[in-house]
Amino acid sequence: MCCILYIPSGVKTPPITIMKAIHRANPHGIGFADTDGNSLKTIDLSSFLQAIKLRQKGAACIVHFRLATHGSISEKNCHPFYDPDTGVWFAHNGVLPIRSHDDKTDSEIFFRERFLPRLNEYGDTPELWDYVERERCSSRFVFMRGDRVVTLGTWHNQRGVLFSNLNWLY
Repeated sequence: MCCILYIPSGVKTPPITIMKAIHRANPHGIGFADTDGNSLKTIDLSSFLQAIKLRQKGAACIVHFRLATHGSISEKNCHPFYDPDTGVWFAHNGVLPIRSHDDKTDSEIFFRERFLPRLNEYGDTPELWDYVERERCSSRFVFMRGDRVVTLGTWHNQRGVLFSNLNWLY
């Protein structure tokens, strides 16, 4: 099962040893985005480790380690997904009851075909988040738009970093 880390502004990036342990359990790609505008999607752990070193402690950050369930193992299927029109980043941990098509993940299909149309229709309103809460099933979601971050589902707080699961510990 994938693992997402949400690292709030002011919180240190977890040590490389933790990143490597998460990658061993989720080896099908890595992505991150921060509020300073840095982002990367890669299949290569060393590229990710070099890039994440540049994260400034003042920038909030989403990191996603992928374990493929839908879509091929490729950079394009790594999270977080981004929409330049709205400035929203999205990462998902879990499996959604969505039929995959065009080599897309269930996560990307949810984000592009379900979430974004409703964001454009409703705006950032309680109606939007009620809809998302109903659709997420038991998944964990994180949305980042500028400094606004929304996490949904059960998360584990380890020294200020939110982890979508701790399966990589076992």
